[in-house]
This record gives sequence, C-alpha cells and structure tokens, in this order.
Amino acid sequence: MVAREVSSNFVARVLVTIGLVLLAALTVYFLGKLIDVLLLIFASVLLAAAITGVRSLIQHLTRLSAGWSLAATYLLLLVLIAGAVVGIWPQLAEQVPEVIDKVPQALERLSDLVDRVPWAKEALEGTNDENGNDGIHLPDHFLGFFSTTMGAIASVSLIVLIAIYLTLSPKVYVDNLLIMVPRSRRERAHELVRAQTKSLRYWLLGRLASMVFVGVCSWLGLMLLGVPMAFTLGLIAGLATFIPYLGPILGAIPALMVALVQGPWVVLYVGILYFVVETAESSLIYPLATKKAVHLAPAYTVIIQLAGGVVAGIPGVILATPLAVVGAVAIQMLYVEDVLGEDVDILGS
Repeated sequence: MVAREVSSNFVARVLVTIGLVLLAALTVYFLGKLIDVLLLIFASVLLAAAITGVRSLIQHLTRLSAGWSLAATYLLLLVLIAGAVVGIWPQLAEQVPEVIDKVPQALERLSDLVDRVPWAKEALEGTNDENGNDGIHLPDHFLGFFSTTMGAIASVSLIVLIAIYLTLSPKVYVDNLLIMVPRSRRERAHELVRAQTKSLRYWLLGRLASMVFVGVCSWLGLMLLGVPMAFTLGLIAGLATFIPYLGPILGAIPALMVALVQGPWVVLYVGILYFVVETAESSLIYPLATKKAVHLAPAYTVIIQLAGGVVAGIPGVILATPLAVVGAVAIQMLYVEDVLGEDVDILGS
C-alpha cells in the first residue's frame, strides 16, 4: 500500500515536471513569435516615459495640473516638429539623394583600392555569387533596406499612437499590469516600476545630450573639412549615437564613404574627426549630461546589443540598451536588495 502511494506520488511529480517544462517551452516559443510586437510595445513605453518626463518638468515649473501639463507638452512637441520640418527638411530633401548617389562612386573607389592590396583582393575572392560575379553587391542590400521603408513608417506610427494612449492615463495601465502581483508585494512592484521609469528618463537624457553634441560637432567638422552633404551626415551621426558604442561606428560609415570619393586623405581626416568627437562625447559630455546619468559597462552593453541583433535584428540592437537598463534595475531591487539583503545604488537613483 505504501509502495503504491510512493509510486503514485513519483508519477505525479514527473507529470507536473513535464507539464512545467512544456509550459516553459511554449512560453519561449510564443515569445519568440511575438518578439517584434513586444519590442514595439517597449519602444512605445520608452517614448511614453520621455513624454511624461517632460510633462512632469513642465508641471513642476508652471504648477499646472497634470492634464494641462500634458497638453503643453504635446503643444511643445508639435512646435518642435514643425520647426524641424521647416528648417531641416529642405536640406534633407536636397542632400539625401546626393548621399545615395555617392554610394556607387564610393564602392567603385573602394574596389579600386582593394585591387591595389593583394591580400585584401585574395580575401574577397571567396565572395563570388552564383553567377560568378566578384565582390559583395551592397546596392542590393540598400534596395532591401528601402523596400522596408513603408513597414518602418507603419511601426513608428503605431509606436507613437500607443505612447499617446499610455501618457493619457499611465496609472491605469500600471495598475492593470500589477494586479497580477500578490497584494503583499504590490507596493514593492510599484517602487520597481517607478525606479525603472526614472532610470529610463535619465538614460534618455544622457543619450539626447550625446546625440546633439555628436551631430553638431560632426556637422561643423565635416564643413570645415570640405566634405559635401555635411548637414545630412552630421544628422545621421547624431541619430546613430542613440545606440551606445555600436551606433557611432555605424554613423561614421556614410561620412567615410562620401569622403572616400574625395580621396584617401579626406577619409583619414574624417576618421580622426569622428574619433575625436566620440572620445569627447564618451569621456566628457555623457557623464556630465546629468549628475544621475545611467552607466552600463561597455562590454556588457556591446554583448547585449549583439544578442539583441541576433534575436530581433536592427530593432533588437536599437532597444537592447534601454532593455538592459530596465533589467538591471529589476535585478538590483528584486535580487540584490530583497534576496541578498545588500545595499546597492540603483541606476538613476
């Protein structure tokens, strides 16, 4: 009788274990299928955190109600967007096609330089396509990039729409989410959400300061070097700085390709310019952007970005760092403080 009960309990535990494993596998599977949707939602949350941060600042300075402060925030954003369209769009409309036209010339110049270096030419001999053509045809990749433009516009529109809904009543959405947390831990969960939101705002503030600095300095430096389309190339460098460490490298590539058409010495000068600008940004501007700047170790950041790229492509690379900030705050509060009982400086606190 006892043996039968022991056997029954063992079978029950095995079945429960199998069920939990299958549930975990199904969860991972569906999360993988929904990764693009989850990243889109997180991008909306990130934008909503920025908007509500500006609203809080306006409310603190003007003593307006939350509703009127939010209305003032959206009015300010509309004015800034309108000013950007009026002031920036004409230059972009003129210079972006020129940058695109320079790409084939830069690739042709690069091919000529590679032909002069025996070891580089041998390294590229293995890149023949199925038709026997030599080299890697980057224009094909550019065509693929521009074919996704409509999808990117649709994604951005959804991000903005969801963010607007989140900013209208953020407390409602947070309360609905945390209702799944046990009542005894709900206040701690609210503290976690507030800390994560605060850390994201400080991280965004640091990124914004870095983007403006890199964009303006790159623009002025390229103008002094006589590189054409300096404004557009500086804007690209500034926007790419949103992605720490990897972004500056990606932002420098268009400028180097345009400089390649001008000559190898111009490429050298542009490379030095970007190196100096990025060094100044990382060592001076970003740490001074705010006294509560959110810092993640460079190695961790790059590893997380590479992992994000493998999992979700370009969106994963773009959102990897703010996701890491959110995860780091959760680990610090829920594990280091609550489980280990250690005192730790929470990111952005």
